[in-house]
Amino acid sequence: MSDPGIEALNRAADEADEAACPVTLVVSGNMVTGHIVGQDTFEADTSRMVEMARERAGDENGAIDAMSGLISAMMDAVGDDDPGEFVHVSVQEVMTGAEAIHLGGSVFRFRADEIQGFTIGTVETKEG
Repeated sequence: MSDPGIEALNRAADEADEAACPVTLVVSGNMVTGHIVGQDTFEADTSRMVEMARERAGDENGAIDAMSGLISAMMDAVGDDDPGEFVHVSVQEVMTGAEAIHLGGSVFRFRADEIQGFTIGTVETKEG
């Protein structure tokens, strides 16, 4: 079962179709910091990534066409999900032990019931 606070933030992001608020989540023992976004933002970000790959590879790339078809099928299935089952986060950083991985806003999809904890606000790492 998901935390009611995460559910409320997720619902607000889906309704407003924009970042609801900055959050730091604990998922599988890792800290993830970013902003909760709506499912529409996740879908748009994923589609944009496919288009960027297509532009870089050129129009005649069979692998990109195959990936595009798979992503399209995935998006159809995503649309059928129960609201609140997944949380979409524009991730700035993932902190795994002593290492921080900067992701610059890539949108990730997490199962709501796998979030072990959260706080409002983002965490920023510094070198040194």
